[in-house]
Amino acid sequence: MPRYVFNAYSGICYAQDFEVHDLPDLEAARGKARTIAKHFWAYLPSSLRREALTIEIVEEKGQEFMALRFASPH
Repeated sequence: MPRYVFNAYSGICYAQDFEVHDLPDLEAARGKARTIAKHFWAYLPSSLRREALTIEIVEEKGQEFMALRFASPH
């Protein structure tokens, strides 16, 4: 089963996820990226929640598979 990590960044904020996620495929990783985006926004100061957010989906060995950009929910 593929193993993925996720990195999130928005404006001046960057967070690297050190937890490795076992997911069946890239589509499942995209779903996990949406969940991570929601959690990331929940912890941002309200002044930064208007920023778009990019989630990088990275294979455990470091190969980036895709970067997803999410518009702010606010």
